[in-house]
Amino acid sequence: MHAFFFILSISLCIIIPVVLAILLRRRFRVSWFLFGVGSLTFIGSQVVHLPLNNLLSKIGILPAGTDTGWMIAQTAIVLGLTAGICEELARVVGYLVLKRTRKAEDGLMLGIGHGGIEAMILIGILSGGTIAQLFYLRGVDLATLNLAPDLMVHLQTQLDTFNQPALIALLPLAERLMAMTLHVILSMMVLYAFQQNKRIWVLWAILYHAAVDAIAVALAINSVPVLIIELLFFVSLLPGIFWVIKTFGKQLKANQQPPRKIEWNLFSVSLRKELIQLWRTKMVLVIVGVFALFGMASPLLAYFMPEIFGSIEGAEMFKDLIPEPGTKDAMEQYLKNLSQFAFLIAIMVGMGSVASEKEKGITEMILHKPLPRWAFITSKFTAQALVYLVAFFIAEVLAYIYILVLFEPISFGLFTLINALLLIWLLCFSAITILGSTVSRSIGVAAGISLAGAVVMMLSTQIPNYGSLSPQALMGWAGLLSSELSFNLQTSNFSALGAAVVLIIMALIWAVGLFEQQEL
Repeated sequence: MHAFFFILSISLCIIIPVVLAILLRRRFRVSWFLFGVGSLTFIGSQVVHLPLNNLLSKIGILPAGTDTGWMIAQTAIVLGLTAGICEELARVVGYLVLKRTRKAEDGLMLGIGHGGIEAMILIGILSGGTIAQLFYLRGVDLATLNLAPDLMVHLQTQLDTFNQPALIALLPLAERLMAMTLHVILSMMVLYAFQQNKRIWVLWAILYHAAVDAIAVALAINSVPVLIIELLFFVSLLPGIFWVIKTFGKQLKANQQPPRKIEWNLFSVSLRKELIQLWRTKMVLVIVGVFALFGMASPLLAYFMPEIFGSIEGAEMFKDLIPEPGTKDAMEQYLKNLSQFAFLIAIMVGMGSVASEKEKGITEMILHKPLPRWAFITSKFTAQALVYLVAFFIAEVLAYIYILVLFEPISFGLFTLINALLLIWLLCFSAITILGSTVSRSIGVAAGISLAGAVVMMLSTQIPNYGSLSPQALMGWAGLLSSELSFNLQTSNFSALGAAVVLIIMALIWAVGLFEQQEL
């Protein structure tokens, strides 16, 4: 049951921010662009916040230990102030850039975006990988790992979570929901400073943020039970919630509009149009055909590789040096073929999906139907995802049959997991390409942006200390599954999986948000 509730908690931390934004959009005509800007204010704040804490630690302002009461207090105050200063000033920059963003609902969306991306990163990406490793360590004697004593104690404390009721796994979700609430409150305080032209409210936001964080840090250092910390966190939010309702309640009520229906019918029509277009342009046949070819050819190429070398004049001597091929060789060939060509197909299919229609004037005509812009963008991604899903299924079935005939069998469930990882990896390129196509007005520029994004993602695994968190690391995980021919939590990479899902979601949100800002 622990596994179920942890998966539920992690999944909801990714989904809930998007759902909250959708619900807000139903009552107010607020753009997805603000959600994206809110996410940028958080990321931008951390670019300053984390190095600042390291600097303060080096020069002694942030204590290296917490042995005395003063050191605990100093640590809590410094960490609280750096968080408040960096994040609230980042919000100020956001409002300065968005000069027309002064409505109460705008502040709500910016706050949801800021707190939402924090939840996605901290829980959806970082905690996902950590929890998987904790499940693996449940049956391991920690004494055999040769860990430092303090690390051993910390790890044992985390493992003790599994000795508590399974519902404890929902605690990270509850904590993130309260943190998102805090970010909405702080966003509204900074908005109030701009609405009333009272800069002092930026200072109040910094101090409120610092106080809440400092209390949480002090309690955590003193080993106060987590439930009590979360309860006090909730209590600290009540004054802010009351202030937001009292200050902005009338504005929100006045700006509220009749609930907007989610235009699923129009989305389905747009999706059908995209699928028909992919079929008529032969893209479906090309994609499915290429994947089917790789599915058949990969095991065959692995099986006949010694004979191929033997038939090449002058290379006969190398034939006997090649070990007898097996299932692992077939899987390696399968992964190699797909990794080299699949992302190029995703770029070729997606680079003109929006840009070409804008170039030809088709977009303006379609949106006058009227078709909501979110449906226009997401239907393109969904159509491509469905085609890739079918293509991977056909490739998997064909490859599996040939492996059964030529080699030792592989678990179909394991092979499906490998293909699922490859599909999610490929959809990252699809989402990036659609974003690039949305930004540009010509196919050439869209292709350049898409290729640049693809290169950045593929090189991101080389980032020191953080490369394993990249969506590109899914290829490494798939490679390990193929070489080991078994699933192992120790070599799993759920952080990369979470990063891929978050990347897809945020790329689509930015595509829709930017598309909503464009005049066609």
